[in-house]
Amino acid sequence: MVELISRDEHEKLYMQLFDILKRKIDNKEWTAGMQIPTEDQLCRMFNVSRATVRNAVLELVRQGYLIRQQGKGTFVSRNYGQEGLLMTALFKKLWVEEEALFNKEIIAKTVIMPVGELSKELGIPENKHILYIKARWIYEENTSILQESFVPFNICPQLLEEDLETQSIIDLFEKKYSIKTTKVNNYFELINISKEIAQSLEISEGSPVLLMSQQVFSGDTVILLNKLYKKNDKIRLFISFQRKAL
Repeated sequence: MVELISRDEHEKLYMQLFDILKRKIDNKEWTAGMQIPTEDQLCRMFNVSRATVRNAVLELVRQGYLIRQQGKGTFVSRNYGQEGLLMTALFKKLWVEEEALFNKEIIAKTVIMPVGELSKELGIPENKHILYIKARWIYEENTSILQESFVPFNICPQLLEEDLETQSIIDLFEKKYSIKTTKVNNYFELINISKEIAQSLEISEGSPVLLMSQQVFSGDTVILLNKLYKKNDKIRLFISFQRKAL
């Protein structure tokens, strides 16, 4: 039975096809060394464009599931499934220790137009609306981190109705709205903060803080941009990694 691709999903078509083809390999429907159907055959099987098929196949090749042989076709990698290790970062949690001791308070949740570099960071036109969520993380009655989250409006306008103090945006994307996260870029820099940020963090304007910027992708699309402003206090930051079998 051929799995169908949904055009009602937020996830791009090629990522849906990627997941379907990967399952065929994981479930041994396509075994090591086996030649997979041609691009034309896959187009007809799933009723998608050649570009969609090519992008899905190229991603499977990039991740080591498939091998392309010029003049012969595309084959399931014989090395797939062999014992190996992949280092993965756990990015769903905020980068602080003792997270359970924090209280998260939403102080703004609205729709805005992109300003400054936001359109570039989100990869959207300057005339497209953005969901804006502003929160503070409180430790022992003091604000330790100010968090600003930006989501292109078309990705998930329903976020405005969600309880974001007890649920993370990424968890809502994946568990409720079937928007799969495929990659996260994290950037760190020391900056001197503006008056508005300083007031929220209860420190002086121009004070140095650590800015953590996080771009969350689904395929090639940025679905979430987080900016976290961490002031100098006793809370330590960390990123946790785990080893995972290929």
